[in-house]
Amino acid sequence: MTKWPAPLVRMLLGEQTPEAVLALADNPDATKKSEQVCEANFYIAEFQRMQHHDEEALRLYRLALSGCPHDFIEYTAATNALRVMGKAP
Repeated sequence: MTKWPAPLVRMLLGEQTPEAVLALADNPDATKKSEQVCEANFYIAEFQRMQHHDEEALRLYRLALSGCPHDFIEYTAATNALRVMGKAP
C-alpha cells in the first residue's frame, strides 16, 4: 500500500499522521496534486472530526469545498458535513 490513496487509509488506521498524508498528496502533475490535496483535506477533516477537533475539521472541510472539483464525491460530502455541523456554505 504505497500509491495514493493508501496514505489516507493508513491515517484512518492510525498508521500515518494527517501532516504526513498532506505531504504525500504532493504530485508533480498539477491536476493530480490538486485532486489528491482535495481528497486529503476532506478525509483529514473526517479524521479530525472523529477526534472531536471540530474547529480543525471545519477549516479542512472549507478547504476541500474550495479546492475540490465539483464532480468529486468529496465536494458533495464536504458540503453535507458543513450543513450537519450547522456551518452551511
